[in-house]
Amino acid sequence: MEQINEPVWQKNRDQEGPARTGRILETIHPRAIFFKTQEVMVNIMTVYIIVVLAAGLGKTLLDARHLLHMMDGEGFTFVVAEILSFLVMLELFRGFVDFFSTRRIRLHTMMDPAILFVVREVMITLYRDEAKGPSWEVLTGFALLLVSLGVIRTLAVRYTPGS
Repeated sequence: MEQINEPVWQKNRDQEGPARTGRILETIHPRAIFFKTQEVMVNIMTVYIIVVLAAGLGKTLLDARHLLHMMDGEGFTFVVAEILSFLVMLELFRGFVDFFSTRRIRLHTMMDPAILFVVREVMITLYRDEAKGPSWEVLTGFALLLVSLGVIRTLAVRYTPGS
């Protein structure tokens, strides 16, 4: 009588000939194949992230020419926005690499790019509307968002699953 819970690679062990399961399935566990495949994919994604970051840095450096062409405030605002966007992208990819190394998503590492993105938007809004300034509603919304993201990040660090 055949056992139901017996894995496929262990069935037909006593049989000889073509019906016998191949030696590869007998010696390699499917989980080992999965983790090795995952490791290869993570290495490929890490190389891809490095290429994307290099391209983003190149684009940011090339966009600095706008500063020379437009000596007014708009050129400066554009360059500052590009640099801050690159920093957000860098922080986001750092979170991805952290995920690849720990094999789990940490809330506090995902909150860092979110906080940096909100700070980027605040700075762009302040530079863009320099003459009249942003409305108090916009500033209040950004302030509440930053405070809530800061509280969430603090709680995520304070109450980690391991503590």
